[in-house]
Amino acid sequence: MSEDDSLVKAQARVGSVLKDKWRLDTLIGVGGMAAVYAATHRNKNRVAVKMLHAQFSGDERVRTRFLREGYLANTVEHTGAVKVLDDDVSEDGSAFLVMELLDGETIEARWARKKQRLDAGEVLAIGDKLLDVLASAHDKGLVHRDIKPENIFLTREGTLKVLDF
Repeated sequence: MSEDDSLVKAQARVGSVLKDKWRLDTLIGVGGMAAVYAATHRNKNRVAVKMLHAQFSGDERVRTRFLREGYLANTVEHTGAVKVLDDDVSEDGSAFLVMELLDGETIEARWARKKQRLDAGEVLAIGDKLLDVLASAHDKGLVHRDIKPENIFLTREGTLKVLDF
C-alpha cells in the first residue's frame, strides 16, 4: 500500500467511533506503520489514539510489537515518556493505543519553523532533558533505538516528551 493510500484510509477514519467510546476528531499524522488522531472519549477526556494500519494489524507479530512498544513507554516512569492509557482492537481488527494528547511540536517541526536554526542554549536544554529521559529508560533496561528530531516533542509548557518507545 502506498503512503497516499494510507493517508486516504487514515483520513476516512476521522469522525468514526472506536469501541463505542473513542471518537476520532482529527488526523494528527500518518507514518509507515500507524496513524495518530486527536480523539475524545465519551466522558469528554481528550487523548491521542495511535492506530496500527489495518494491513499490519492482521500480523500477530507486528501487532504484538506495536502494543509492546506502547507499554514500554509506561515502564520508563518519567514525565518525558508519553503515557499510554489504554489499548484495544477496533471493530475492523486494527490495534490501537490511547495516549496522552500533547500540545506543542516536534523538534523537527520546531527546527523547520525557525528556519533551520536553533539557539545553542535551546539545543543544550533539549539535550539535557532528552538525556534525563533516556537515563531513566536505561535504568529500566530499555533502549529507545530511534531517537531523531521527529520523535522528540516539546510541549507548550516546555516539557520534553520522547515518542515511539
